[in-house]
Amino acid sequence: MIILFRIFLILIFLINISKANITDDIINNLKTTENIQFKFKQTSGTITDTGNCNLQFPGKLRCQYDGNEGKEIIVTNENLYVVKHKFKRKYRYPINSSPFSIILDKNKILKNLDKINSTSSNDLFHIFEIRTQDGIFVKIFFDKQNKILKGWETISFNQEKVNFLIINPKINVDNQEKFEMPNYNNF
Repeated sequence: MIILFRIFLILIFLINISKANITDDIINNLKTTENIQFKFKQTSGTITDTGNCNLQFPGKLRCQYDGNEGKEIIVTNENLYVVKHKFKRKYRYPINSSPFSIILDKNKILKNLDKINSTSSNDLFHIFEIRTQDGIFVKIFFDKQNKILKGWETISFNQEKVNFLIINPKINVDNQEKFEMPNYNNF
């Protein structure tokens, strides 16, 4: 009985060390990441979208969706804009109380990684759940092999689960993106 108890304690100790090493690797990779260019796959309910994105820490994201609608998402520090070029329209949403306020600020991710108590993994990802005191909830995915950011899961404005997967990321590339808004004066 004592031998089983010792084996149990050793296993718990080894699991905790392994989790700490994984988190340390993720933290180190995130600290050195300034920008990421990637393809994406976004699933919300029964709708799946694809396209290309450019993420620049802190607080900037531009995603151009595939398709003939000309849909684009642009985030510039405090606001998310949904742009529909086909209709020459843009719609603004504040991000201060949304998951983007965490996802696009690696310092907030790093701060929360230290105090996360809910982690899991699947065949592809280490998954970290972040819940803030303001009610923001996001699951952030990191690649199991190289420990880089691979996506997130959030709840949309209309309360649907949204999975956003990063495909073929290129980290710290020479980036000329200006994150400029088109001049559509509809609001």
